[in-house]
Amino acid sequence: MKKNGLCLLLALALMLGLFAGCSNNQQGDEPSAPPAKTDEPATPPADNEPADPAAGEVTLTFWTPTWRQAAEEPIIADFMEKYPNIKIETTFMSSDDIKANTKIAASSNTLPDMWYNWGGVLADFFAQNDLCLDLTDYAAGHDWNNRFLAGALEQVAYEDKMVGLPQNLVGIVMFYRADIFQQYNLTVPTTLEELEAVCDTLLANGIIPMSTYGNAMMRTHEALLEYYAGEEEHDSLLSLKTDWSQSEAVTKSFAKLKEWIDKGYFPSTVLTEDANSSTMLVYTGSAAMIMENPGMSSAIYANGYNPEDYAWFVFPTGTGRISAYAKLCQFNANITDEKLEAAMLFWDYYYSQESITAHDAIEQPTATIGVELPENYALADGMLEAISENGSFTVMDLKVAPEVMSQYFATCEAVILGTITPDAAGAEIQAAVESYLANQ
Repeated sequence: MKKNGLCLLLALALMLGLFAGCSNNQQGDEPSAPPAKTDEPATPPADNEPADPAAGEVTLTFWTPTWRQAAEEPIIADFMEKYPNIKIETTFMSSDDIKANTKIAASSNTLPDMWYNWGGVLADFFAQNDLCLDLTDYAAGHDWNNRFLAGALEQVAYEDKMVGLPQNLVGIVMFYRADIFQQYNLTVPTTLEELEAVCDTLLANGIIPMSTYGNAMMRTHEALLEYYAGEEEHDSLLSLKTDWSQSEAVTKSFAKLKEWIDKGYFPSTVLTEDANSSTMLVYTGSAAMIMENPGMSSAIYANGYNPEDYAWFVFPTGTGRISAYAKLCQFNANITDEKLEAAMLFWDYYYSQESITAHDAIEQPTATIGVELPENYALADGMLEAISENGSFTVMDLKVAPEVMSQYFATCEAVILGTITPDAAGAEIQAAVESYLANQ
């Protein structure tokens, strides 16, 4: 990244952080920046023998979202009681604040020892600018291949770097009403043609085939883009290396999306629906399918619906790959060996079966191999394994820069409304890509 581009980005982040801090009164939204690092940077150990964290007092600074506070406060308290020589100074922030303030801290060398990240371009920024610790050697020396799901490790990699420790692995799959499928003798589709046949049968019986809303239409379109582009071209489009305006797959995927809109495969109010009303169509049986993450399982249990009426399948992308992302913890590039080992000890405890059992508010599903899903996530059983076995592509709005995504969403809406044709969609997006790249 060019120096002037980075400076401009950090200046914009500073302004965003100031406005976010003024408008949000949640606990922890006004973080105090930790002091600049003065210790020597860590050299990740090359073997499986961790340093002894009991050798001295260690204090770790940690920035994490407010919506994790209910789970993480008791975890941190229990960990510090177990290891009294390790102190974790935690700052809880809103999602917007943690995104802005980590960028601000990056400009003044005041990043904490570790911080939460959503992955994708949000995490890649710190790798591109050598601000987070490259954990590649550490992962190899500590057998991460047998500790974390392959799909999660794939998602926390940037080029040849391991940019963080995976916490959660999230996939987007098609949840469906198994009882409705049974009523109309429908089988789970494994090809796009079979999916369309299922949709036609549902339509003929007065049921909306697929529910979705607004920008969530991206979930369907990115699956269609994977189908028409294949793995290599799709990844190249998402990394902005392939020209969207010259891609036949972009045109075909938007054309198929428009075709499905016109056939009535989605609610007629798709652009005005929200997340709650969209899922309610499935709960009431007005719609039969919805592209969702594993949280759908938890919501079904929480709302008292019969879990036996629901199941999921992988959208037939042709490649088998699943839209996914991994939430992760990143570490300061200047963290010391002693602090790193203390931090890893904390995460070992965090995702141990002991901790999972004691703290039922831990976000699920985790990226750790062998951790049992709680009962309210039983419907998501097998999803993590499917991601690891089939491979994944990163959810588009985490892989592509926000400046480009804003135009993508506008283009998607224009295609749905019919104000532009599918063959013009790629040029609209590519113009935003070129503007974005010119400012880097």
